[in-house]
Amino acid sequence: MLHYLKFTTFPLIAIGVMHAMMQGGAWMYTGIAALVLVVALGDVLLPDDRSEPRMEGEFFLNLMLWLTLPILMWVTLCFTWAVAPVDVLGIDAFMLNTFGYDRLQLQADTTWYQWFVGAVAGAFLFGAGGTNVGHELTHRTYSMRDMILGRWMLAFTCDASFAIEHVYGHHKNLGTPADPATAQRGENVYGFVLKSTIGGYKSAWKLEKQRLAKFNQSVWNPIHSRMMRGNLMSLSLFAASFYIGGWAGVVMFWIMSAGGKTLLEIVNYMEHYGIVRRPEDKVEPRHSWNTNASVSTALLYALTRHSHHHAEADQEYWNLRSYRHAPMLPTGYLGTILLALVPPLYKKVMTPLLNHWDETFATPEEKKLAIEASVKSGMKGLKSAQLGQQTGQQLDRAAA
Repeated sequence: MLHYLKFTTFPLIAIGVMHAMMQGGAWMYTGIAALVLVVALGDVLLPDDRSEPRMEGEFFLNLMLWLTLPILMWVTLCFTWAVAPVDVLGIDAFMLNTFGYDRLQLQADTTWYQWFVGAVAGAFLFGAGGTNVGHELTHRTYSMRDMILGRWMLAFTCDASFAIEHVYGHHKNLGTPADPATAQRGENVYGFVLKSTIGGYKSAWKLEKQRLAKFNQSVWNPIHSRMMRGNLMSLSLFAASFYIGGWAGVVMFWIMSAGGKTLLEIVNYMEHYGIVRRPEDKVEPRHSWNTNASVSTALLYALTRHSHHHAEADQEYWNLRSYRHAPMLPTGYLGTILLALVPPLYKKVMTPLLNHWDETFATPEEKKLAIEASVKSGMKGLKSAQLGQQTGQQLDRAAA
């Protein structure tokens, strides 16, 4: 039973955090506090979750995913309604008369920076819920229902490209220069977020254009183009935000949407940082950073078991194995995100892990690629870079 209950973590945290934040004022800090104290600290204090039970209650396990869409809609409604300049659809009167909830008092008690902190917490819900679950569902190419639900979840972070580029591009190209979502050694997370966002969108547009060309259809036609349909889905959410909360609602939704997308790209940055692969070689578990941190595994529906996900992309989240001998992140997902935001610290932490990957996981061909990547990175402490420099010096002396 506990193995089923752990996957209620996201909906329970989302509901609890939103209830607290909608009290306004200092309660807006609740979301960030919960993320740091419950998720990041929980990953450090609790033992890793290496359990691999056989789970047959698929309806419940899928229901936890499907609940994400109404939760995202509720989060959007709450925040855009809370900042609305006027009463919309009589919601204020209904809430005041029925529950004694005074939205105008909420506005009066909350400063702009408290609204911003609350929106950042909402962005984490968009990312941990919408993007993560959308990722799971859009891999299910055998289920039209799940793919449609997944695309709507991705629409909250304006990420029509993800369902195309991730499934048909990233899973094919990861670890190679052709993959915009693979971070190179020494690459700064802030530059990577921009590069991966633009590169992923361009790649998805190209893939969709190539697909539609086979049927003599235009990529601009929303009837046939998944990219255009996805963009229109996101646009409809902005329109709904404006209808509910005016321009203040649009700004609030934009912060959550952009923040959720940024969170995805930081996770992309972590998941394959510095790992190299030849394009002709099969993608294997060693080509992804893994973690079995307990809270991250429960909150993110086992996305953390990334090595198995890339080995078998069509596996449902409850079937993913812990792969305890795969390359491991230094801590859980949120903790690693916080490390990545401080580039010098992240490089220092990842240097011994990259050395271990080069020595333990890389094939002879990949060792050569690792030497090139390490020398190019300029990172101090990478043994493969030192080896490359020594080899270069030997060749220079021989040539002289």
